[in-house]
Amino acid sequence: MKRTYIYVLFCVLSIASIAQHTPLTSQYMFNGLVINPAYAGTRDMLTTSLTYRNQWTGFEGAPVTQMLTAHSPILKQKMGVGLMLFNDKIGVSKETGIYTNFAYRARLSKGFISMGIGAGISIINANWSSVGLQDQTDQVFIYDTERSVQPNFSAGAYYKQDKFYLGISMPFMMSYQFDHEKNNYNAIYEADENNYVLTGGAIIKLSSDVVLKPSTLIRYAPNSGAQIDLNTNVVLKDSFWFGLSYRTEDAIVGMFEYQVNDQWRIGYSYDLGISEIAAYHGGSHEILLQYEFSYKTSSTNPRYF
Repeated sequence: MKRTYIYVLFCVLSIASIAQHTPLTSQYMFNGLVINPAYAGTRDMLTTSLTYRNQWTGFEGAPVTQMLTAHSPILKQKMGVGLMLFNDKIGVSKETGIYTNFAYRARLSKGFISMGIGAGISIINANWSSVGLQDQTDQVFIYDTERSVQPNFSAGAYYKQDKFYLGISMPFMMSYQFDHEKNNYNAIYEADENNYVLTGGAIIKLSSDVVLKPSTLIRYAPNSGAQIDLNTNVVLKDSFWFGLSYRTEDAIVGMFEYQVNDQWRIGYSYDLGISEIAAYHGGSHEILLQYEFSYKTSSTNPRYF
């Protein structure tokens, strides 16, 4: 009974939430385009990434996410362009999105700064009639939600040098609220509903073969507070990455990345839940596959950032 209650509550929150969200990924440090449009082109080569995430395994209706991103510098690396496709299924609701990104890059004495914007649409629908209820007259669950096309925009800035990076972004600048009476979404403009993301990281060389890469990601929404990811990766011989993360009030994450060659990278992460619902699921699995087209580049350190 308690499991059923949590599931129904989870479904209600997933469709009634006001602000859109960037699909959660534990390996954010390897695919910055997911959270910041200014990241477009910063790898100094055409980079493609495919991510599959199965969250809260064993929990009925838990999120399952697929993401495909691609970005590249253009115009002699003065600008960057990017594309993100994602499919996010939570309970009886499904969101599919396509977003384009554009960034302008300016060289500085010790690195460069990039300013980015993004635009795209999300398509959202929910099959509420498939939810089994004791009260069959509940108006919230009687009708399915018609397909809703929601345009949105993003903005961000990103600074990078050889051993340090810092980024700030607003992945979604518009919010939508579900109207149960009209069975549709209404666009709203409230600063309290916006989500802000701050990222940062550094490189510490311990020896010629061992590198330490600490990083952090802070998600902040005025109406719900902050969630913080603290991460450290140990890099051996520029090929093997061993990482550990802590996400406040949510999970402890272990990850492994293998840089197969100059083009291919494969990664896996596992989230061990520590929240109140941790007893009802078997953790979260995430797989990352990345390919970088090898052509001559002036990148200072493409492996780390």
